[in-house]
Amino acid sequence: MKVPKQAALAFALSLAWPLRGAAEPVAERWQARAARAAGALTQIEAQMAALRKQGVKRSSERFRELELAAMLERAFAEHADRKRAGELHRVLPGGDESFVLVLRPKRRTMFTISYVYDASGRSLGVRILALPENWSVLVPERSADKERRLLVDPGVPGTQVIPLFVFDLDDACSSFVKLGP
Repeated sequence: MKVPKQAALAFALSLAWPLRGAAEPVAERWQARAARAAGALTQIEAQMAALRKQGVKRSSERFRELELAAMLERAFAEHADRKRAGELHRVLPGGDESFVLVLRPKRRTMFTISYVYDASGRSLGVRILALPENWSVLVPERSADKERRLLVDPGVPGTQVIPLFVFDLDDACSSFVKLGP
């Protein structure tokens, strides 16, 4: 019996990303973001290697920005790891879903943020589960484009321009790092 290519691909994807009753749109967005993270991480690490070759100090603003971007991409990439999937993605009673990002700035510290969506894929809220010492959180007023964002300052000492994590409160997959404020 010959299996159509589309069916084989769908089966392979189901093995790679256990959905466990997940709402398709949200789980698919997170799956796609996890897949993009691996490629982005490779590019960021290449940029960091090039800066090191040029003699740029790790304390420079550009190098620090890249370190934070790598930290964010690693957190998303963990969602592609089948061993970690059960810890980072849960279907809650009633069909709501929780997706967790864990950023590890140092060996024994972490910033943990949880996004909760209802069964239809609508954002219900965000919870900060762990905040490292010297980090701070700012919830700015809505911007003109109506985006709801959470700014996280990782407390980088000695920089003129502060690198920030910018977490989209409605769609974690749109989160990024920027030099701010």
